[in-house]
Amino acid sequence: MEPEINFYRNLNEETFDDESCFLCGKECDSKTAEHIFPKWLLHKYDLWDKKLTITNQSQIPYRNLTVPCCSECNNVHLSQMEEKFRNLLDNSFENLTNEDEKIIFQWTAKILYATRYKELSLLVDRANPNLGNILSPAELESYSALHLFLQSIRYVTVFNDPKPWSIFIFKCKDDEFFYHNNIPALCLSIKFGKVSLTIIYEDNNVISDFMSPLKVLQNHQLNFAQYLEVNAFLFYSAMIKENVPNYHSSFHQTSEILTVNTIGTLKSRKWNDKEFSAILDFILYSSGIDIGMSVLQPDGKITSFLVDENNEHLLKNHFNNKDSS
Repeated sequence: MEPEINFYRNLNEETFDDESCFLCGKECDSKTAEHIFPKWLLHKYDLWDKKLTITNQSQIPYRNLTVPCCSECNNVHLSQMEEKFRNLLDNSFENLTNEDEKIIFQWTAKILYATRYKELSLLVDRANPNLGNILSPAELESYSALHLFLQSIRYVTVFNDPKPWSIFIFKCKDDEFFYHNNIPALCLSIKFGKVSLTIIYEDNNVISDFMSPLKVLQNHQLNFAQYLEVNAFLFYSAMIKENVPNYHSSFHQTSEILTVNTIGTLKSRKWNDKEFSAILDFILYSSGIDIGMSVLQPDGKITSFLVDENNEHLLKNHFNNKDSS
């Protein structure tokens, strides 16, 4: 059921042109360019001239990752959200409230959705423009729920339990910035130097419970390989989802409050160690770590980096059963 009034332009009504705001979907009276990764982040981690690998495996400088945005969304709603997120980051995402989690969701979901929106205007192959653009409007419509949830940046929004996200926070040893995602699985991770966050969307908080043993690691400082292995667990958990729940939204015209309810539950297929190993192999290699072989050993055991100085596994006795959710 659609909201009763047109408080935003949903994706099946979108024009997806350079004159429409990526957030509210409406034609821009005064258009601005919204940096997908905000300017303060580009300055903080010296990302201006560094490049992000996008869906077709081409690379684009962070400075060029912009999307059209109306002045109100840019200068009011997004600006206020950015300030709140920076405060959470400055506090290393400690002692998060439900409202804090909503801010993290908004900030990260904006990056994921806006990056896909940007791909509407990017050619698959600039040397062969006849191949068309990376993403079609029809493909972007699969993000309709995420686009609806992003309206929480503009309006007071009540997400009734279960929350449509799972968030994990970890401490890291080095100061480097790192970003990676899994588009089909609707998840991403960002390492802000010595603190990182990983989020899975539209899972109704199921993966937060399923992968709760990983929360033991919140008391450890992870090296880069350990951080990647943790994300392999989380990304693969998102990849084995068999469905995405449906969502019912209502918008109260007088109070201007958006309410989101879940219809249905999330189901996942059974964990497969061989599949998980392939994901971990890919994440390690694509992130610059080449161990020269697969993490899946001939005896079926999986090489793990999650060990302490005494070679004891940090998750010993915490993962006894990885059956479907």
